Amino acid sequence: MNILRTSTAALAAALITTAVAFAAITLPAGTTVNAVMDNAIGTSNARVGERFTMHVTGPYASLRGAYITGHVLQVTHASQGVKPRLQLALDRLVLRNGTAANINAQVTSMQQQKSENNTGHAALTAVGGMLVGNAIGKTLFHTAIGGPVGLIGGALVGLNAKTNFVVPSGSQVNVQMIHTVVIRTQSRR
Repeated sequence: MNILRTSTAALAAALITTAVAFAAITLPAGTTVNAVMDNAIGTSNARVGERFTMHVTGPYASLRGAYITGHVLQVTHASQGVKPRLQLALDRLVLRNGTAANINAQVTSMQQQKSENNTGHAALTAVGGMLVGNAIGKTLFHTAIGGPVGLIGGALVGLNAKTNFVVPSGSQVNVQMIHTVVIRTQSRR
């Protein structure tokens, strides 16, 4: 019985001297947070499920040192007539002290760089079209119009080739909260 009273008294004293205060950071739906990509992600080699992080840069002081984790949700590689596409899913917001919350957010803008130059491809395709068109025109139709027609056809095919893009490490990304996020933090006094 005496041990129980001593233990209860010690517990009460510990609770009094170690007061814990709870605070909350609220990011209402529609709030935009600025971030910088930590990893480069490109449409030529990204895989669905690939993980990435980005560090929050502003504009809220309460989020200094925080980072966002996410994964590639969908990727379409560029090809003839197919535009590249990259869709990112944002999963968690982790504060500097390690407190984390699941988030429902979307990327509203991000810096991209084309990973390939299409001009050389279009020029080579145009020249190839001209040569093939000229050969077919003179051989089958006995006319000189095959060259110009092949040039135009080759150029159109070459210009229709789409190029992949990369979101480089260090790129600015704007993230908008779809649903309100409340992150409860605790700090010792």
